[in-house]
Amino acid sequence: MTHITVLLAGRYRLVNQIAAGGVGEVWRAEDQMLARPVAVKLLRAEYAQHAETQARFRFEAQHAASLSHPAIAQVYDYREGDAEFRPFLVMELIDGPSLADVLADGPLDSERVMDIVAQAAAGLDAAHQAGLVHRDIKPANLLLTSTGQVKITDFGIAHAAGSAPITRHGQLMGTPAYLAPERVAGQTAGPASDLYSLGILAHECLTGVRPYEGTPMEIVLAHGQRALPALPSSVPAPVADFVADLTARDPAARPASARLASARAAELRDLLAAGRLEPDGYVPSHRAGPALTMALELPGTLGEVPPPWHATDADDLPSARQRVNRAWSRRRVALAIGAASVVAGLVGWLVSSATGGATPPVTPPASSPATSPAASRSSSPAPDTVTVDSGALIGQPVGAVEDTLQGLGLRPQVSFVTRGDQSQDPGTVVSIQPSGQVPVGSTVIVTAIQQHHHGDGQSGGHDHGNGGN
Repeated sequence: MTHITVLLAGRYRLVNQIAAGGVGEVWRAEDQMLARPVAVKLLRAEYAQHAETQARFRFEAQHAASLSHPAIAQVYDYREGDAEFRPFLVMELIDGPSLADVLADGPLDSERVMDIVAQAAAGLDAAHQAGLVHRDIKPANLLLTSTGQVKITDFGIAHAAGSAPITRHGQLMGTPAYLAPERVAGQTAGPASDLYSLGILAHECLTGVRPYEGTPMEIVLAHGQRALPALPSSVPAPVADFVADLTARDPAARPASARLASARAAELRDLLAAGRLEPDGYVPSHRAGPALTMALELPGTLGEVPPPWHATDADDLPSARQRVNRAWSRRRVALAIGAASVVAGLVGWLVSSATGGATPPVTPPASSPATSPAASRSSSPAPDTVTVDSGALIGQPVGAVEDTLQGLGLRPQVSFVTRGDQSQDPGTVVSIQPSGQVPVGSTVIVTAIQQHHHGDGQSGGHDHGNGGN
């Protein structure tokens, strides 16, 4: 066929081919009825009479057309093949490359990766809410517009809850490099499987390479047997922890939903954009004044902090060092804030004494729920929301975090996970969702390290595997 003469269904004029895959071709086209540019996906001639491929193609059109979300490429039309033309579907034309094309130029910075993950997870949440699991999340299936908007494409092997399978029994659908371990083990794909694929995609974006190489079988086995390679030291520890949670071997240890994963990625993106994330952890929301700077520089201020981890082999060391650096960073911030409060109180007392005024009241400690920078009420006269700073709460004992949240009128709901490397003390909070501006009375999910059972020394909860992978 030539793009000069082909007019599909008397309406869609093919202009030029823009992509080609294993079973289909994508063409830039013009919808002459509505006078707008569109993308037309045509089945290859050799698959036009293949019943299973046609069924999958039809399902792609039906699945994508049932969804309406900014992060999902919209399907406009679908036509079955006949004597004149092959089966084709019509969708919105994306004016940008695929993420795979972008990664050909090298890795992306953490802020951009978290933005892509936040958008993609939001789109996946819309699909999951509709009962669809994509099953093939990978860079080639994420398109990027000129404004940076993510568009998920290719629902050709998506699975709808309750639907009959269209593939042969025992056939594993998906791309080996992004396949979740539970699917390799023969389990049905679920929303958590899409999140695992998204975590592998994030890892690739941050490193510029796929985590595992080899034959398809070697790659598939690696997902269930080998830890992910360490991320570059330039990746902030909270971002690395998030990727580790997305790629946990146990599906139940991953984020509870794509919506929560999207919120967490968006929070990290916003912190990075505000300059509040550094390679070794969080930075306080308010920059240090002279007193805080002095406290950080005073010899002996920090004291001795024992390493909160033990590494059993060389593979554990990179992530363990990140956690040590993060613990030191938090300890420095806490001590510095305390020192700043002492200095501020001393200055106030001196000023009051010099002017003959009364001794000022004692300032509550920085960790008090009423004044903590980690969680504070809005400054408006009648606040409907409170501010929850997860960066200051993560790493604290779960009991103290519960008290702080309850003091703000929130309802903490605690869940526990087990970290296989035992890098953090039992009862330590590792995640807060949601954070930022939260309506009073909301439920806040507090995730903490599982307490050890008495007697056998074993921990319950979910196993993140080696390093959470």
